[in-house]
Order: sequence, then C-alpha cells, then structure tokens
Amino acid sequence: MVWLNAKNGWGIQVSTIRGIGGLLSIPIQAIGIYMAMQNTKKLTGALSYSRALKTGLIVAATVAVMVAAFSIIYCTIINPGYAEFMVKDAQKAMIASGKSQQQINQESVAVAQQFSTGMQVMMALVGQFFTGLIISLIIGLFIKTKNTQ
Repeated sequence: MVWLNAKNGWGIQVSTIRGIGGLLSIPIQAIGIYMAMQNTKKLTGALSYSRALKTGLIVAATVAVMVAAFSIIYCTIINPGYAEFMVKDAQKAMIASGKSQQQINQESVAVAQQFSTGMQVMMALVGQFFTGLIISLIIGLFIKTKNTQ
C-alpha cells in the first residue's frame, strides 16, 4: 500500500497505512475464529461456551505465532531496513510538525525501539492473541449451543 500511496501522491504517513493494515486483520481473524468454532460445533454436535473459547484461543495463538514468525522474516530477510525506514518517515513527520532537533532526536530513539525486530515480534504475539481473545469471548456467546455451560 505504501507504493500506491507514493505513486498517487496521497501523502498518507506510513504509520497510518500500517495501522489500516492492522485494522484489516481483525475481521480476517474474526472469520477464522468463527469458522473454527462452527467446525468444532459440527464435529462434536454441541459447543459449550468454554469449548468455543478454547477453540478461539487456539486459533488466536496460532495466528499470533504465525504473524510473529512473519515479522521476524520480514524484518530480517525481506526488508532488513524496515526500522530505519520507519524512523526516517517519523522524522519527516516531526520536521513537518515543527519539532526541534532535540525533540526529533529523543523521539527517534523511541521510534527505533518500537520498530525493532524484537518489538515487532512482541507486538504481533500480544496484539494478535489479545484481539483473538476478545473476538472469541464475543463470538462464543453467539455460537455456543443453547442449554450448555
């Protein structure tokens, strides 16, 4: 999406594009959790809330591990300059907003830490699992078989 932004001159900050991409992953994960719960219900004949929650958490954990693994591959092999690119993009935004060089230097350190490979992996693990947990708690209420625990 970054290339599309540059090609069309939209001027959308890269971190905004990244956030939109993250938001788009939520319905995809929700569909996966829903389908897994439906499949479990079909296979077992009934689905308690606890079983629905367990199924959703298995999907969430699997997704979290897969996204974390992709983050490692992306940040180290596919785009090893990712963190540096994000820092430079953030610096451009800080310059445009009129921040002093001292503020830019200080905030750049935090941005570099945020986009380091380790932090990207941690955010993938925690973010995807937490999102999956919330989705599972909600969908489980609607998909569970009535009159079960």
